[in-house]
Amino acid sequence: MITTGIIHADLARHLAGLRHTEHLVICDSGLPLGDVPTVDLGYRYGQPGFIDVIETILPAVTLEASWISQPMVQANPKCLSALRNQGLSPQELDHEDFKVRALAAKFAVRTGEDTFYANVICRAGVPFAK
Repeated sequence: MITTGIIHADLARHLAGLRHTEHLVICDSGLPLGDVPTVDLGYRYGQPGFIDVIETILPAVTLEASWISQPMVQANPKCLSALRNQGLSPQELDHEDFKVRALAAKFAVRTGEDTFYANVICRAGVPFAK
């Protein structure tokens, strides 16, 4: 039995299967994801929060790029700051373009976050390239 790290079996499986240049989405409870395979962590509005989830997932993966919806800058600076604190420098996209790009992700992690624009798309990097 695993004793540290991510203990959610489905989440751990998806993260372990992520390969270079593939995309994952970490999103709030409202982002439309269509048929994107989704690990739904939300159990009530607000829980788990976006920041808690990114602080758990992002240190476990190697990323080379990230994107946010442009309205996040004004509407949700707290979540943007948390992404930057995790070492990301996300590029801004028009919200409609962001939603289209999210539909091409390998998988998504839905949080219970109940604030607007708490979403990020991340592109996997190569850990041995550093």
